[in-house]
Amino acid sequence: MQKTDVYLYLKYTSDEKENQRIDKEVNSFLKKFNKYIILQKFIDYPNSEESGIIDLMNLLRIEMRVKRIIAYSRSNISKDDIFVMWIEKELLKYDTIIRYIYSEYLSSNEMELVRERIIGAFARYENNKLPNKLAAHREYKSLHSGVKASGNCPVGYRYFGKTSKDKIIIVIKEEAEIVKHLYEKYLELKSLGLLKRYCDQNNIITRRGKRFSRQALYNILVNKFYIGLLSHNLYKYIGIKGNPRKKGILIRERRIEGKHERIIPKELFEQVNNLLEKNNKHKND
Repeated sequence: MQKTDVYLYLKYTSDEKENQRIDKEVNSFLKKFNKYIILQKFIDYPNSEESGIIDLMNLLRIEMRVKRIIAYSRSNISKDDIFVMWIEKELLKYDTIIRYIYSEYLSSNEMELVRERIIGAFARYENNKLPNKLAAHREYKSLHSGVKASGNCPVGYRYFGKTSKDKIIIVIKEEAEIVKHLYEKYLELKSLGLLKRYCDQNNIITRRGKRFSRQALYNILVNKFYIGLLSHNLYKYIGIKGNPRKKGILIRERRIEGKHERIIPKELFEQVNNLLEKNNKHKND
């Protein structure tokens, strides 16, 4: 029997007996369908503020190999079906689906089909249209303000200001020192793997208190935000035969001088990125 790698998501309540029942049914399901290999388990608790599902969604954006999620039921994810539809829509953008252990369906198959079509339509629309529309809007705002228009600031920075009109970017000194140290240490160690090990051994962690992954360290080392540049990329998405996902082709890359303080000297940034490129080339040879 061919095995399938999956992630498991569960949401526990404050009722211990209910949680035990959920665990029992989950274990029974996995025993019955023993083709599933649980690579990682994500859990939310009554006071976790959806951190489990957020971590799962963030991981899927980085590691796109896993294409199936096992969850107990729709209502176990959330009582709000609109929120569940949003989750399912986001997963579809990564060709990932949820299999529910306990299925809850709408009043008719027709309504269930309409629900699935709505989710699929929004997923396709966002894949095809929204990225470039949002990029154009962000570019317009940045051209006029010189401030990163959306998303979270990279490590070392924070937004300050109540509205977009008075928003500025400030440097968080402690984080900025860590970022600079990571650049200098990479030049010394000459390896992302060794850099990650160094961070783990010296308790250098993310702003959320977690260990740095190799990908997170790489993202820091190549981020031109640290040398004062804002990036705005325009993509065109095309279909590929035999592949359900569309491929994004970079049409235009644009760099804009930001108004924020530079954390990393340009010379240091170039040294680090030249070494990254050299190591990557040797890896692919």
